[in-house]
Amino acid sequence: MTTRPPNLIDPYQPTPARLHSVFLGGKDHYETDKALAEALSSSTIRPALTESRRFTRRAVEYLADHHGVSQVVELGCGLPHAPNIHDIAEQHNSTARTLYVDCDTVVAAHGRAMLHEPPTRFFTDIDITDTDAIMGDITTVMDMTAPLAVCVSGTAELISDAPAVLAALADRFPVGTWLVLTHITDEFYPHHIQTAAETLSGVGIPYHPRGRDEITAMLAGYQLLAPGLIAPHRWTPAPSDSDDNGVPRLSVSTPRHRAAWELSAYAAVGQLHRP
Repeated sequence: MTTRPPNLIDPYQPTPARLHSVFLGGKDHYETDKALAEALSSSTIRPALTESRRFTRRAVEYLADHHGVSQVVELGCGLPHAPNIHDIAEQHNSTARTLYVDCDTVVAAHGRAMLHEPPTRFFTDIDITDTDAIMGDITTVMDMTAPLAVCVSGTAELISDAPAVLAALADRFPVGTWLVLTHITDEFYPHHIQTAAETLSGVGIPYHPRGRDEITAMLAGYQLLAPGLIAPHRWTPAPSDSDDNGVPRLSVSTPRHRAAWELSAYAAVGQLHRP
C-alpha cells in the first residue's frame, strides 16, 4: 500500500499495508500495526478506509458486469484480503487479467505467493510514482486495445505529489481507460482526520488528506459515472446476482456505513476522454 517502504522488514515500524490489514480484519500484521490501529480507533479514518475498500470491490464488479472490463490494475494493492480484485474479475471472466502494483517488501512476498497461478495474475514491486515503469508493466501485461480499469484506493493519500502522478498516468492511458479512485478527505471531520494524519506522520507514514476541489482536479479528463464524486458508502449500483448462464456471482461488497451518516472519504468511477 505504501510507495516508499524500507528496504528491510521491520516489525517495529508500522506500514500502511499492514495497518490496512488490521482495519480489514486480516492477519498479516505485527503488534506495532495493531497498536497504531488502536490509536486511530476513535477516528473517522478507519470506517472511511474500510468503506473505500468495499467501494473498490463494488466498482470493479460493476465495470465487469456492465462495461465488459476484464483487465484490472491496482496501484498500491496492499496485502491480500478476500475477495481480492482478481477474485471479482475472474468471477465474471475466467481469463480476466489482474496486475497488482506495490513496492512494500511484505506485500511483494505475499503477492507473489498468492499469484503463483493461474497465469492471468501479475505482481510488480515498483514505486507508484515511477510512471514510466508503471506504464511499461501495464503495456507488457495488458491488451491496451481492450477495456482496462485502474484502481487507486487508499494510495493517493500517501503520495505528496499524487495529483501530478495521476495526471502523468492519465496522459499516457488510452482513451476509454476506467479509473476507480477513493481518497480520504478532512472536509467533514477535520479534527479527526488531521489528528490521524499527524499520528501517521509521527510514525513515519506521511499522510495527505485532500478536499473535494483537489480530488476533483485529480479526475480531470475522466467522465464520471453517476452519482459522480461521492462518499464511497453512497456509491451503490446493484449488479445482477447471476450471469447469463445462471451462475451466481460474488456478492457485492455492500456498504456497512449508514447512508445518512457522513464519511471522511470521496470515491468516483470515471472513464478517460480527451477533446
